[in-house]
Amino acid sequence: MTEAPLDRTSGTLLVSGNPGGSFHFRGGAIVEVVSPGAPGPETLLLRSGRVTEADWSAATRACSTGHLVGAELVTRELIGAAELQLICVAAALDGALAVGMGRIDGFRLDRNTHDCRLAALRAIEPDWLALEAERRIRALASRRRPFSLFRTRLGRTPTGTALLDATAAGERREILLRINGRRSARDIAFLLGRSLYAVAVEVSRLLTEGLVEAVAPARPDTPPARPVTAVGDLPRRLPGASGINDVLPLRPAAGL
Repeated sequence: MTEAPLDRTSGTLLVSGNPGGSFHFRGGAIVEVVSPGAPGPETLLLRSGRVTEADWSAATRACSTGHLVGAELVTRELIGAAELQLICVAAALDGALAVGMGRIDGFRLDRNTHDCRLAALRAIEPDWLALEAERRIRALASRRRPFSLFRTRLGRTPTGTALLDATAAGERREILLRINGRRSARDIAFLLGRSLYAVAVEVSRLLTEGLVEAVAPARPDTPPARPVTAVGDLPRRLPGASGINDVLPLRPAAGL
């Protein structure tokens, strides 16, 4: 990657792997990160109810590129500029987190492509995003009960189910309600329209407290799903696969 410096680059860095993703650049800075492993800004806006489907459709029809959709949403007073920027940054971090915690097979840079769905109003420094994504990856990996964001299926323990009636409304209760033995942290983040990292941190706490457990998928010829160790369900990763710095080398972005 050092052979293809990102300074002043405009285009899309496509990262192949599982889940993989894409980093969209403008003038050497990041304006969007998208991965099937994490909710993007559109999902965060729509699933959370901040923007309705009708308003989103109207805004996207009025714009020719994803670089303009955010400004259109602000112009229509559907969301404030500061809140939209925070959502775009959170989605970019989640996308980088998903790429970094998965398997990275390779990457290629397509220059001068402009296929953003929703670009950040203010571009994001690649070195800051790389460092923060790496910090989050390390934080999740160091938890007492590490698990895969994508492959670990989560089920409530009897204690967790009993606690639902006593748990006040909020993110913890919403996550517990959607844990059913078949969903991963990624699935729950998409359902709720919440940050993948925030959901993963809460799931980690629930695992540690014994309210949630990792379950193995049932086979047709075996008894129902049984608990497994979370460590054994961690994704298989190539050496250095979490090295987001290899994908986004820590070099200053020009034009910021």
